[in-house]
Amino acid sequence: MASPRSVIAQATDTKRPATWQETMRAAKKKHRPKLADWSRDGFATRRRTEVQELDPVTTNAQPMPRVDAGIAPAAFSERFERHSEPCLVTGVPAREGWALREWTTIEAPRRDLDRLRLKVGEDDDGKTVRVALRDFVSYARFNRDDSPLYVFDQGFCEKHDKDFYRVPAFCGRDDLFELVGEKRRPPHRWFLLGPQRSGTCVHIDPLGTAAWNTLLAGRKRWVLFEPGTSKKVATGKELVKPGEDDEAVNYFVDILPRIRATYPHARRIECVQRPGETLYVPAGWWHAVLNLDDTVAVTQNFVSRHAFDKAWDRTRSGRKGMARAWLAKLSSHADPELRALAARAKLQPPVPRATA
Repeated sequence: MASPRSVIAQATDTKRPATWQETMRAAKKKHRPKLADWSRDGFATRRRTEVQELDPVTTNAQPMPRVDAGIAPAAFSERFERHSEPCLVTGVPAREGWALREWTTIEAPRRDLDRLRLKVGEDDDGKTVRVALRDFVSYARFNRDDSPLYVFDQGFCEKHDKDFYRVPAFCGRDDLFELVGEKRRPPHRWFLLGPQRSGTCVHIDPLGTAAWNTLLAGRKRWVLFEPGTSKKVATGKELVKPGEDDEAVNYFVDILPRIRATYPHARRIECVQRPGETLYVPAGWWHAVLNLDDTVAVTQNFVSRHAFDKAWDRTRSGRKGMARAWLAKLSSHADPELRALAARAKLQPPVPRATA
């Protein structure tokens, strides 16, 4: 029999489970170790109204075209992919019977998902920072951070995509990067849980890919700038004042109004995406997004036939091994249109060697 002292020692040595506050505090420190005060700008408190006022789209922005999920893939390709035009597609989850449409709040619809460990960022060494879904839900509900942590998880899609959703039919004709296989192609699909005020800063998707983003819960505020818009204009980098942060909430509340005033002729499209809507972002478009509510979404990057030239140009210079494998698959494909794309790619001059 153990002595009373040894029993007390064992009880003292037993490590209690971390609270959600402790878990999320540790995750935040790993993701942005130099940020001491996550609520310094007051976007959840004294400037909360400014975030809420982002729902109406400014009248001087070009409106976002809208189509129904029943649009034929060929018609979608001709109208939007060929002409590199973004749009909102309504009703995809309901029309295509996604089980994921049951995820109507940031909380998991099933208890067995509460223990899922999802990616909320990376540390300074590039290592993934993960937290349990149940801890993240509590954080989303109670945090007052200006720009909260944001679940952007690839593993969920790899494990559950066929159970929860499928590629929307309107853009499902082909994804040419599929030809190189899942192991060789870059990360391309993510499950997203975005607390209010979280978001993604303005960027262009890599390797000439387009993207679709389907929203299940909440509202997302978007701005897109057409290809050819300079980085200076799209980012508004020269308009940032000393001491301002560069998170999405700062961009939409403070920087974007300055961009509108300073570069009034820059073509941009702005919209608010609502549950059940899918945003199509063509290759080469600058875009940024802010979560106006707690949101649930899924997104995927892909390469269509109409975007092949852009994707090939960037892949052959940035991912040379992948480019060679891709070209071989296209050259031997049964589809003559894809073989024609490969033949055209072979006529392009070699990529210049980098100079020291």
